[in-house]
Amino acid sequence: MKKLWNAFRNYFKENAKDPSLIRYESNTSSAHGAGLACGGLAVLVFVVYYKVAYAFCTVEGLQDMKAHAIFAQNFYLNPEEFFKAWLRVPHMLWHLVTKTFESRLGVPLWDAASLSFALFGLFAFGVMTGFLYGFLKCHTGQKRLAFAALGGAALSFAGPLIMAWFSDPYTGSFSPNPLHNPTHIASKGFGMIAMMAGIDIIRRYRNERPAFFQGKLVYLWFSIASLLSVLAKPTFMYMLLPAGVLVILLDLIAAFKKQLLENADQKERHGKKKSGKSGNSSQLKAIWGTAWRLALATLPTCAYLIAEYIAVFNYGRDKGSSVVITEPFYVWHFFTCDVPISVLLGMFFPIWILVTNLGYFCKSAEGRLSILGYAFGVLEFSFLAESGSRMDAANFAWCMMAGMTVFYAVALYRLMLTSLQEKQGKGHTAYLIISWFLLFLHVYSGLSIYDVFARIL
Repeated sequence: MKKLWNAFRNYFKENAKDPSLIRYESNTSSAHGAGLACGGLAVLVFVVYYKVAYAFCTVEGLQDMKAHAIFAQNFYLNPEEFFKAWLRVPHMLWHLVTKTFESRLGVPLWDAASLSFALFGLFAFGVMTGFLYGFLKCHTGQKRLAFAALGGAALSFAGPLIMAWFSDPYTGSFSPNPLHNPTHIASKGFGMIAMMAGIDIIRRYRNERPAFFQGKLVYLWFSIASLLSVLAKPTFMYMLLPAGVLVILLDLIAAFKKQLLENADQKERHGKKKSGKSGNSSQLKAIWGTAWRLALATLPTCAYLIAEYIAVFNYGRDKGSSVVITEPFYVWHFFTCDVPISVLLGMFFPIWILVTNLGYFCKSAEGRLSILGYAFGVLEFSFLAESGSRMDAANFAWCMMAGMTVFYAVALYRLMLTSLQEKQGKGHTAYLIISWFLLFLHVYSGLSIYDVFARIL
């Protein structure tokens, strides 16, 4: 048993090693080929998103895409009517773009809705590609645009596994890419930019090289991206903000604990405190400085979230409703009788990567942020709901799906790093085959849900 424990500790320590210290295979792809691959995948994402949206708009009956498009048509741009519309749906970024296409450019409504949806989807694909490319360049020192674009496309289509014999639990298997809802897709790219800025902010006080943004403008990037995200849909920030606060709080506690231990050790050895600043003291001040700067950067987003809440529940379409605490999984059970199976079908790939890379997820900034983000999303969906007739809308499920988005992104990045490692044996190769198989099974399932193979393409 002791040998097994020691083996696990050694594996955890090795797995938690800074990815920059690992040797990777050299990059042999040309820049022209990488650009061609990225451009081709971008066209694929745009076409699929456009056609899926158009199919939803033209099908009989009313669902999210069609309902939002009709609301956008009635979203007049003059100040008085605009304010009335804002009170009904304060997260109106997608509606504004659709209305602009329809009223200013003369694009027919269904085409305008499909075009704006496809453009936001394309933007999210670009952000996901940038997320993977930036990290790959930071840790491997190589430009892997084609590889990153492949990952960005996979993250644009991944969905819950389709298992016909699990038909009842499958009903409640949620997706990181709910292509029937335009506001979620509109917030996805901006939410990921905010996460990328947050990761760099954490890496900065950890004395790690930033992967995406240089200089103090990173706080401005975070502020703008988070605000645009809540303008599109508030649920991404409902998930990301508490996760980020907890990550910084854990680092603050760890630094404070190390400083106390260091001071106690110095007293024991020297009889008094050693003069000068210790490394832990400097880190503690760096974390504290980061915390208040980030709090200031978050103020516009928090102010808009409060305004949204007041507008929706006091003046808008949900007037008279409020957010209530429910029994565990109360709303979730509207959609499934077996929550664990539903989670497994929706999250099999990232859970597999988490279990096989515990050290990385527990130690790295992006790993912690993705785990806690998904955890907060699950908690919010499991215990929160809107009262009255709005309860069956399960709007806090969007928080969990935003958490799924960041968890999938970080899990895929870890798989990419593992795939590029120079040292590879038979076990390593088998692991890669299983992992990529699971990812692309999620991709196939996500496309199949929307009949992409049967009707769209």
